[in-house]
Amino acid sequence: MVAFSFSVLSRLRTRTQSIYIRFKHSATGRSPLNSVSKFESQRSGGGGSSVFSVAALSASSLAFLLQSNLSLCDGLPDDSGRSIRVGGKGSSSYVVKGSHKDLPREFVDELRSICQDNLSLDYEEREFHGKPQNSFHRALNIPDVVVYPRSEMEVSDIVKSCNKHKIPIVPYGGSTSIEGHTLAPNGGVCIDMSSLKKVKSLHVKDMDVVVEPGIGWMELNDYLEPYGLFFPLDPGPGASIGGMCATRCSGSLAVRYGTMRDNVINLKVVLANGDVVKTGSRARKSAAGYDLTRLMIGSEGTLGVITEITLKLQKIPQYSVVAMCNFPTVKDAADVAIATMMSGIQVSRVELLDEVQVRAVNIANGKNFPELPTLMFEFIGTEAYSREQTHIVQKIAAEHNGTDFVFAEDAAAKRELWKVRKEALWACFAMEPTFEAMITVSFLLPAPRPLSFSWELGLGFQS
Repeated sequence: MVAFSFSVLSRLRTRTQSIYIRFKHSATGRSPLNSVSKFESQRSGGGGSSVFSVAALSASSLAFLLQSNLSLCDGLPDDSGRSIRVGGKGSSSYVVKGSHKDLPREFVDELRSICQDNLSLDYEEREFHGKPQNSFHRALNIPDVVVYPRSEMEVSDIVKSCNKHKIPIVPYGGSTSIEGHTLAPNGGVCIDMSSLKKVKSLHVKDMDVVVEPGIGWMELNDYLEPYGLFFPLDPGPGASIGGMCATRCSGSLAVRYGTMRDNVINLKVVLANGDVVKTGSRARKSAAGYDLTRLMIGSEGTLGVITEITLKLQKIPQYSVVAMCNFPTVKDAADVAIATMMSGIQVSRVELLDEVQVRAVNIANGKNFPELPTLMFEFIGTEAYSREQTHIVQKIAAEHNGTDFVFAEDAAAKRELWKVRKEALWACFAMEPTFEAMITVSFLLPAPRPLSFSWELGLGFQS
């Protein structure tokens, strides 16, 4: 564990300019005759429309660039020795620029020996993996090759080969992330983890499960349902568990169950040199050593490729009630959410839709919801307890100008209400089909601040 931590820190240390220059000259010194083929850099800005295929989408995904002995946060020098950064906080461009070099034929032959037929050089397949449908950002380049490992050992061998030849790596989950995690600005290898989707072991009494990274959270919950258990995080439909770990996702149930970092017990990860490490045991309580599990969760592939996850599970609630209420302003809705939390009620979900989002939902789904700021709640527990919570919140809403308080207890009606929230992105596209969306992740602000910010955000969207 200690050795692993020091190896991670050593990879992140800053190198001198002279080392960068030597690396660049050695990397570009290969003869063109020793390369596979010259893949043309893909320019963004074409007129292609976004394709939304539910089968092709999944959660997450992470991107990491394997450059031995180089700092992951420093820029590469150009010919004059000046540092060039790729994106970063100071960049306002939505096109992520990068460098590109041809893959050595020897390297592609090594990948074929590892992956056999589970490897693709097809342009359309590479473009699909390198240009995520829901990301506002684009990259000039796409992956040079896509591989589909079938085991942890194959992942390790692929990473070792990439490390040997100094080839960039982009681990790929389900591509439902919206922050450009699967972009490949420097080309390289896309490691698609979708073939690794087994449930390796389930411990019902301990309420935990060991899974491979390619399984989706919806598939996992289908598997767990007969046992009366479920995994409580619910990001976008199609998200995979590996990508959810890499992006530290949350979902609408985070208010009750926490985010991904609160629901993962341990991980197995392939590091940049191909070594495989396990970050902990199945013990729920341990103060021994570094918390390497939390280090990896949210690292977005910059520290390793996740190959196994042990997850905490929860009991499926005995009963639930879904409620909706309208408000004249976003501030009134926020005040109700805050008052509800302060009352001690353990809400399972609470979601805010402003009037613009409600209008989009109506257009996309043929609904007739009042186009006002709207709060959606879910209460869980016994039937009596859930109804009691509902009535308390109804009184709180009435004290803050809430109107049209309705609730659903029928399973089909509850699914329909949450489906409206889950498909909010596509509803926005239906409202303005000629627009391109720049989507942000969900965020949480301190209680006094959220609602002037949300109001400003809504005005910006309308304009």
